[in-house]
Amino acid sequence: MKPLRRLVAGLALAATLASTAAAQTGLAMRDRLVVISSGSATAVTQMLASGFTERYEGVTAPLVRLLPSSAALELFCAGLGAQTPDIAIVVRRMARSMLDTCQANGVRDVVELQLGLGAVVLAVRRGEPTPNLTTRQVWEALAAERVAAEEFVPNRTANWSDLAPTLPQTPIRLLMPPAGNGTTGLFEDMVLEGGCRDVKAVRLLFEASYRRGKCITLRDDGRVRLMEGAEIPAALLASPPGTVGLISYDQLLASGGNLVALALDGVLPTQASIFAQDYVATRTVYLYAKRQHTRLREGIGVVRGIREFLNEAMAESSTGPGGALSVTGLVPLGPAERTAQRRIADNLTAMSR
Repeated sequence: MKPLRRLVAGLALAATLASTAAAQTGLAMRDRLVVISSGSATAVTQMLASGFTERYEGVTAPLVRLLPSSAALELFCAGLGAQTPDIAIVVRRMARSMLDTCQANGVRDVVELQLGLGAVVLAVRRGEPTPNLTTRQVWEALAAERVAAEEFVPNRTANWSDLAPTLPQTPIRLLMPPAGNGTTGLFEDMVLEGGCRDVKAVRLLFEASYRRGKCITLRDDGRVRLMEGAEIPAALLASPPGTVGLISYDQLLASGGNLVALALDGVLPTQASIFAQDYVATRTVYLYAKRQHTRLREGIGVVRGIREFLNEAMAESSTGPGGALSVTGLVPLGPAERTAQRRIADNLTAMSR
């Protein structure tokens, strides 16, 4: 059984048991929140779940499940009821088409919150050369095809120095998460597509999907190695010299200086450059909640705690400067933006786009 189907089946079983208990005791349909998180938002989600449980005495810890961002939102939008999650925390904004899917499935009142900013990082071991790469060079190094005489040919580039004499004379090797991971998605959108958008041969392609394929399809000659995102920092430390790893900003901080970020287009990923969104691979971490699942005192709804979870998430002690989420690498929004997000959480304001 596929992971998403197993998760749906597990939630359905939990809902059945909870509904039976509700019928017998008058309890809510569920006695705990169900939170779906993308892998790249794991640290943020776990920190929020822990803070929520510690703050409210007697509350049952939320059930947290990890999925790729696209699958997390797909499950979130699958419908209403105890067999579906209450909250999703992801690193990509819900597309209009996904919101339409939500509404078609009866999920009409979706609350959207911006928790803060993060980034994806190309990193090497401490002591390795730290070249200033451009997004164009990254694409030229990793793409399945390169352009020669305005034609696409298989990419046989071997060393970083083949791209520019200022780059290290080390073999091109990259460790990265598989497709569907939020880190990979942002890397595709902001770095690979950003690096190829001005290539004349790519611009001349009429079909947008074909252009994107030329930008994000990576070489399969062994120079790009796919693995779970959580495994990359340790694997990078044990890899041959010159290996580059695609990790999140919080993983960079957690390495304790053993991993060093590379600059992209002349900008290093720092709290300041991420906050200013000067660093190209910056992302916003989003929280989505179902207002229709909020259980009121009258017993209407699926579960209690949604409003409290959102208020805890947007508290200054969580997402403000020096807040609990800062250790996960999350960079706070500005004061006005944080105030606006707290207002949305307080009022459970549904998104209207």
